[in-house]
Amino acid sequence: MQALPGAELTCRAGNYVFGWGRGMQERGVVSYYAARAMPEAHTFEAWLAGIAGLIEADARSGRLPRTHRPALHVLGDTATPLIGVPVAR
Repeated sequence: MQALPGAELTCRAGNYVFGWGRGMQERGVVSYYAARAMPEAHTFEAWLAGIAGLIEADARSGRLPRTHRPALHVLGDTATPLIGVPVAR
């Protein structure tokens, strides 16, 4: 979403129950995937691609219903480096 300069931007992101068995917990969809993608990202573009990949994988496997899939994009320079060092796995 993009707002005009000086205008207010309202974001309404849904929650979903993630996990399995006793580990099930309601979380924000965007923050759940954003946190999972962050360790391997080194730019905003890589972070966004990681988020999209995780969402797509969970959607294909049936773990995330279509009604909860967010459409995200970064406004600005996506090549901007993120703070910190990517985690090597």
